[in-house]
Amino acid sequence: MLIEAYVATTTLVEGLDALHALLERFWKDAARIDRLPPEPWRHLFNSALAEIAANGLRHAYPPAATRRPLRVRLRLFPDRVEALLIDQGAPLNLASFPPVSDNLADIMDVPEGGYGLLIARTALDSLRYRRTRNGANCWKLVKKVEG
Repeated sequence: MLIEAYVATTTLVEGLDALHALLERFWKDAARIDRLPPEPWRHLFNSALAEIAANGLRHAYPPAATRRPLRVRLRLFPDRVEALLIDQGAPLNLASFPPVSDNLADIMDVPEGGYGLLIARTALDSLRYRRTRNGANCWKLVKKVEG
């Protein structure tokens, strides 16, 4: 199952509202074909997706930007859900973020502003970022469905 949306928003709130509407439609479609993951699983996936989208909408564009384009593609497979987020903002320097740790005490060492990425990394099975040749930020989020 594939659902895709293009959001050209002017504010973070508008962008997240559009993302939540897209997720709601996606999960309704998944339920319709009897493939809806459990609520706690969906909560983790939704939270990770919202964190990455919010970071792009908030930090990839200049504060005075009148448009903040964000393309979202959600795909449901038998064993996983994938999301692809693409924005046209400034590149991200991933080296400035700490690596994922299994030690919960390490969260105290995360710099201010690094929590969202840590949350997404922890909630997902895979989180990849790349800068495309045409200057877009591309995030791929994968969460395996158990069962």
